[in-house]
Amino acid sequence: ATQQQTAPGSTFKPISAIAGLEEQMISTGTHITCTGEFDKITPSIKCWIHPASHGSLNVVGGLENSCNYFFNEVAYKLSLNNGKYDTESGLSRLAKYAEMFGLKDVSGLEIVETPPQISDSDPLRSAIGQGTHNYTISQLARYVTTLANQGTCYNLSLLDKVTTADGTLVEDFTPTVYNQVELADSTWQ
Repeated sequence: ATQQQTAPGSTFKPISAIAGLEEQMISTGTHITCTGEFDKITPSIKCWIHPASHGSLNVVGGLENSCNYFFNEVAYKLSLNNGKYDTESGLSRLAKYAEMFGLKDVSGLEIVETPPQISDSDPLRSAIGQGTHNYTISQLARYVTTLANQGTCYNLSLLDKVTTADGTLVEDFTPTVYNQVELADSTWQ
């Protein structure tokens, strides 16, 4: 849980949705039509439902259906710099939000933890949790907990307190806040 890394896969899509909403590349009313294959880049990326498609989806539908096409389009828009596709722009915007959710640093656990890696290649594949993302289960748990409680990112701890044999408190491990993620209410909803 603290040393083995894995790609987050579709669990990363809420960060992509948040980035798209907060950077105003999409709104809650934006509809993107999944055709089953995103072909604005080469090689194209197939939605998991390909050769079928999800059709027209808003951000809620994109998340409900875990639609790769939807999040490829969001990442494509995040990657536009003066109207041109720029991988660095897309990666930078995705990383900004991954960092907000604690995915830049270890989770705070008191045992050895492998440092996380935010993807540094291919923003479209990164937006769907692929690319070069690598996180431990504990780091992903902290991120998802931050989503669930609408923005309080805690440092994780395995310990509640340390006491002497007679019960005298030596150290209290009250949860500490890593940071507070501030987003528009409409984004949280």
